[in-house]
Amino acid sequence: GARAAKIVSHMLSFSRLSNRQMTPCDLPGLIDQALEIASNDFDLTIGFDFKGQAIIRQFDPHLGPVPAIPNELEQVLLNLLKNAAQAIHQRPDDAEPGRIILRTKLNPPWAEIQVEDNGLGMSENVRKRTFEPFFTTKEIGQGTGLGLSVSYFIITNNHKGQMEVHSSVGNGTCFTLRLPLQGSQVSVPEAVISPL
Repeated sequence: GARAAKIVSHMLSFSRLSNRQMTPCDLPGLIDQALEIASNDFDLTIGFDFKGQAIIRQFDPHLGPVPAIPNELEQVLLNLLKNAAQAIHQRPDDAEPGRIILRTKLNPPWAEIQVEDNGLGMSENVRKRTFEPFFTTKEIGQGTGLGLSVSYFIITNNHKGQMEVHSSVGNGTCFTLRLPLQGSQVSVPEAVISPL
């Protein structure tokens, strides 16, 4: 009962407008901060060597600060990083080292963030249900099945953005977040004209 009350309380707090403040966010800084928290937390949870994974950063230099609610966006990133680490940890063979690619991209009218892993991957049936509340593939006691549904709510409702997932069994998973840019935030590089 207490656990259910806590879950409901968290979900209600996301929907309240009073505590939520959009501010210009430096996405690479926010991603690195989430990575630091995830690595410290996840190592302790299941003895998984998060720091032993290849973390590849591909940050778009043309993407400036993006309007977001920092603590909520960090929670989404933290959830995606933990899921990526878990998917890598569950692979049957360690022939290929674990790899998490973190990307940012200016794609007007969106700022995109991608979290891609080379973990276990998902079947099409699981992928379709990824954002359903209480849907989980984890063992009893390992997860509530709310992490991704709350993340989806944060991105689509609170940030008016988009969230999608591409995955297949054995080929890893890639989550893409799209956050709307404000006109003043977009710095599009000048076109380069090359001689014929």
